[in-house]
Amino acid sequence: MLNIDNIKKNKFNKVWFFRFKKFDDKSYLITNDVGSYQFLSNENFWKFISWEINSWDVFQELLRKNFIKNENYNTSLSQAYAKKNSFLAAWPTLHIIVTTLRCNHKCQYCHAAAAPMNAKNMDMKEDTARKIVDTIFYTSSENLTIEFQWWESLVNWEIVKYITEYAEEKAFYLKKIINFSLVSNLTLMTDEILDYIIKHKIHVCTSLDWDEETHNYNRVYKNWNSYKEVVKWMNKINNAYKNNWMKAKAWALLTVTKKSLWKHKEIIDTYIDLGIDWIFLRPLNPYWFAAADIKNLSYTNDEFIDFYKKSMEYILKLSCDWKILREELSCIYLSKILKDTDPNFLDERSPCWACIWQVAYNYDGKIYSCDEWRMLARMWDNNFMMTEVQDTWEETYKSMMESETTKIMVQASTLDWLPWYNDSVYKPYIWVCPINSYKINWSLFPNYSIDNKKILDYYILDYLFQKIQNYENKKIFDKWLWIDYNDSIKA
Repeated sequence: MLNIDNIKKNKFNKVWFFRFKKFDDKSYLITNDVGSYQFLSNENFWKFISWEINSWDVFQELLRKNFIKNENYNTSLSQAYAKKNSFLAAWPTLHIIVTTLRCNHKCQYCHAAAAPMNAKNMDMKEDTARKIVDTIFYTSSENLTIEFQWWESLVNWEIVKYITEYAEEKAFYLKKIINFSLVSNLTLMTDEILDYIIKHKIHVCTSLDWDEETHNYNRVYKNWNSYKEVVKWMNKINNAYKNNWMKAKAWALLTVTKKSLWKHKEIIDTYIDLGIDWIFLRPLNPYWFAAADIKNLSYTNDEFIDFYKKSMEYILKLSCDWKILREELSCIYLSKILKDTDPNFLDERSPCWACIWQVAYNYDGKIYSCDEWRMLARMWDNNFMMTEVQDTWEETYKSMMESETTKIMVQASTLDWLPWYNDSVYKPYIWVCPINSYKINWSLFPNYSIDNKKILDYYILDYLFQKIQNYENKKIFDKWLWIDYNDSIKA
């Protein structure tokens, strides 16, 4: 292909820009900047790049997916690109509020140091909360989500209530849509708090690391059994949602540690038994305090991929048996592959849109690009703070958007100019994380050769593209993404 005579013969006025890789012995995978993909046999691939296509079906498929130019390709491609990247027009929508640094757990993989329960000086005050809500509502987004994040939100419950009610009042008068999410370990839940959650339509998310022994090992709670409390309250919350005709369900996030690797079936069965219809197979982030115990917690890439593949095979088998469970990490990739819009998962896009699409507000009024950078500040590295809340929302918002942190985060998380990432056939589906790069090589910009996250991305994408070629698997994936299989436009 790199022969100069062959290159000269290519019809660049007919073939649109694409990336490619030899997928297996019999086929090539090609992709383009709007996320379309196509498998071509070895023969058809060489015919395509030499402009000697003699199959009408192959030609039509490549034309439909913007691999071949025609008189409408400029309009078609620009519209597809605009739709795929429509999130670039959004401004701060996800607002993470940390109402306290106090926590009643000491989790093994905790990203930073939680404050002890008696450290009330690390609770957010009402004046700070009010200024934060004022700033949130005078950003340009019409649809807002306030997420009460770690440490333990329920420790400072009165401020959670104050923010909720003040935000509802602001939303009414400013005619904006407001959603609430509460991240909690659930050990401080009460029936009174549950009634409030239902009344104000707050979505609950927790952590569930599978069985009782593993969960309690990972998520150390001195007072009593954390696992039993989580399971009890998840059931009560979901029953309350159902009884009040709410479509919501309490989410549970799994963090895969070394103790999880050999129990993929048991983990999945536990989630199904609890009525949870999705599971997120999240690899461990080796950040900060989690890194201190990395030998006992972590695993190799090969070990995680083996766990991921076994889990996926079991989930696909269950799906064939009409048991509803989807894997969320796969859904993020699949949505990028199979749909013409980007999934609403802001960490995993290019740019990641930290500072622009999401913002994290610390208990003391300091504002960070995301919760990970906020936790970094807890480790005495405050270089990536955007600003602090000012006297007025105008001052705060202007300071946020014009900060050096905002500019560098957008630049560092954009793939288009990063060497090797931009050339990859998987470029439309992958992303980089500046904080991950910072942790690995103390630079915000990733090093392709040692980017462990990229390696995992490629393994998972190889697996998913292999599975997509199977008719039955493709139907399951479309169901996960609410795509009508017969109308799927990108398969």
